[in-house]
Amino acid sequence: MNDDTSGPVADWPVIDELAPVEPTNVKDPLEALSRGEIAAIICRQAFTQEACDDVVSTLVREGLLFDPAMPVPENLKKEAIPENYYYRPGETSEEKRDRLAEQPTGRLRIDVGTSLGTRGSDPDSFFEHASQTQQLFSSLFDWPQSPVKAIYDQLGLLAEGKKVMTAREPDGRLYGPAIFRAHYGGFTYRPHYDSVRQREKRTDFSVYKFDHQFAGVLVLQNTEHDGVTAQSRLHRCFWSPEVDPYLENDTFHDFATAKSIPAVDVVLSPGDLYFFNTGCIHEVPGIAGDDARIVLATFIGYSSDREDIYVWS
Repeated sequence: MNDDTSGPVADWPVIDELAPVEPTNVKDPLEALSRGEIAAIICRQAFTQEACDDVVSTLVREGLLFDPAMPVPENLKKEAIPENYYYRPGETSEEKRDRLAEQPTGRLRIDVGTSLGTRGSDPDSFFEHASQTQQLFSSLFDWPQSPVKAIYDQLGLLAEGKKVMTAREPDGRLYGPAIFRAHYGGFTYRPHYDSVRQREKRTDFSVYKFDHQFAGVLVLQNTEHDGVTAQSRLHRCFWSPEVDPYLENDTFHDFATAKSIPAVDVVLSPGDLYFFNTGCIHEVPGIAGDDARIVLATFIGYSSDREDIYVWS
């Protein structure tokens, strides 16, 4: 853990404005995000409630997601991502099988898109699937009304002259532009970090070269139980080898209490978009409401000395 990650929450501000958000209150907001000086950038109502409802309805109508009041379709059940699963370099198929067997039952994540985290161990298959995702998204949404465009446009405003684009390899192969993720049954993300460099070690991919990794998440539908919704919690603690054992053993909360590490809860409504540094430990407590929690998510590669910003899923 970095020594400068402790301190009162008041010293870890959040940019929270009605979209479109321009870099007026904080100079170089993406630089500030890369250094951990701000917790998050929230862009309220970057997409309308009506547009969110239309996107969710389209995904369900096309059989890409399902109504949680109905049984899980077999084809989606086979594609579901177990809770807390992530790729580990060098993991054997037997180790992966044993680890998946330990996951909670009844909590599912359905991805609509191409995840580098789950598909990147086979680059050829990954890019073939990403090409199919690009075609699928083009068939589902006109670009001017696309939720993907809403994320890219807002990121472009914050980028102050840098060029925002879908991640690509030198030979022109494109990554997935974004990914829809639907979370059923109180699906939880326990404290973790995301990094193609530090955690997944994706050395064969161009996104590995960026110094910093952000996430951009657009909420399309919330789930609720007793007036509480599942929201993001950001801890003012960058990943380090010291933190790893507590993440592995799911005892990070004890570690954070002992170290007086503050946290910020990011409370969002459908249509709200936010950006944060995925190198900071973060989590999403699960809420087993009647609806699925559905988001459109991206990862973002950022380096101070590069004029391009890569976005992928």
